[in-house]
Amino acid sequence: MRSTTKGRRALVVAAAAVILTTVSACGQIYPSSEPAQGPAGGVQTDRSNVVIGFAQQQLQAPYFSAMQVQAENIAGEEGVKLLFQAANKDPVIQSNQMQAMMAQGANVLIMNATSPKGQVETMTQISSKIPVIYIDTSVPGTGTTSVQSDNLAIGRESGKLTAKRFKELGKDSIKLVIITGPATDEVVGPNRRQGFLDGLTEGGVKYEIGSEQNGEYQQDKGQVAAENMLAANPDTDLVLGLNDAMALGAYNVIRGKAQYDDVYIAASADGQREALELIKRDGCKGRYISTGLNSPDLATKDAMRIAIDIATGVKKPTDFPPESFTLAVGIGCENVDEFYDPNSIF
Repeated sequence: MRSTTKGRRALVVAAAAVILTTVSACGQIYPSSEPAQGPAGGVQTDRSNVVIGFAQQQLQAPYFSAMQVQAENIAGEEGVKLLFQAANKDPVIQSNQMQAMMAQGANVLIMNATSPKGQVETMTQISSKIPVIYIDTSVPGTGTTSVQSDNLAIGRESGKLTAKRFKELGKDSIKLVIITGPATDEVVGPNRRQGFLDGLTEGGVKYEIGSEQNGEYQQDKGQVAAENMLAANPDTDLVLGLNDAMALGAYNVIRGKAQYDDVYIAASADGQREALELIKRDGCKGRYISTGLNSPDLATKDAMRIAIDIATGVKKPTDFPPESFTLAVGIGCENVDEFYDPNSIF
């Protein structure tokens, strides 16, 4: 009888081990939920041995490619090695790329998340093994720290500037259409959208949304979205793009066309050079009303500095707050000279 009991116990233990292994393989159970307390591979006293991984969500929009240029420039100046990959907005590809960077000896990762809601389990696992510095888009509850824009505040400041222009035009009620980001844009885009609409309200302008369409944060797709929505909503007063690239696409649609003489353009955020050029060129009578400062330069500089400081032991992961924000400001005809740089990479 004792022999049988022992056998049964052994079977139960073995079965439990199989179940645990299976669940772990499916990504449901991880060895630790605590963020890494130091650089992977240990502190690097020689800066030339530092390896920083940068997992970008995509490169189709100028904002994201500007981050790559800036990160490469900083890595060269600081004498560290940079591993850079873009995931084409695919969270599975991004996960694989980060695993590959870790295998190549990355000490710290910088990540622009593709899906804040869908990557929680993956980033819980990865950030327990290596410090993760989020840039632009983070996965809440995971990682070391995040450096990003306050998209709600930036959108609101741009919305207030647009409201001011419409009030000057004698309009306190407008109809707008909105060019949005893709379905995976779960946090940044919605915050930019809501912030801008809040800014309109705060500025004393009522609004009606005629239509919304995805422009993938790209100028060409933003142009197509604007064409479709303006054709379906000929009484539109404003086309809002959640970034400058899409808004510039919309500007291409209305430019030089008599039927769109009363249509204006605005962006919730970015401060892209080409948009600032339009605002500066045409002044306070221009059709491109406003945007918001969302500098890829500032965010990338901060993220790279934090990553290098952790890798070299200058600071510990716990020395940084969970999140920090870059300057939130709207940019319009009255203050564009403060932010326009003809030599900017973005």
